[in-house]
Amino acid sequence: MEVTGLDEELRGAIVHEYGRWCEERSDPRWRMEALCTEPPPAGDTGERLRRASAALTAAGLAPKPPISCGEDNGVGDGTYDVIRYGESGDDAVFLSTLGRFAAGEDDHPQVRRALESAGFRRLDAAVRAIQVTDLGVYYFGSRGPLGIDTLVFYWQD
Repeated sequence: MEVTGLDEELRGAIVHEYGRWCEERSDPRWRMEALCTEPPPAGDTGERLRRASAALTAAGLAPKPPISCGEDNGVGDGTYDVIRYGESGDDAVFLSTLGRFAAGEDDHPQVRRALESAGFRRLDAAVRAIQVTDLGVYYFGSRGPLGIDTLVFYWQD
């Protein structure tokens, strides 16, 4: 399946998280790709969260302890963890469980530099806006096209 602007790292993460189940209304080529390609290497979630917290601490951003997206939203589950930072804890970084992908509620350069120095890939707004079609992932009552932002940082109650 052709998805304009989708690089191999993101594609592999999405294919192996969602394509292997090939839900209702999915193009079967997603399932074939999941079956015929190697999944991305599994990462150590605890190590990844420690590395991100250490980088944010070193940058002077006072990170709070990491929590799951379900805990952050008060219910549900998904494919990312949250590290709130700063004195008020209002700002947050999202770390995908699907790979080394990071995003946040803002584009704070100090956060970007800290996470990149720790090996994370901060996904900018243009990449997060790429739409993936014909993958039939259930998301709040729909199975329509979803953006990279939703697929890589997925939460469902």
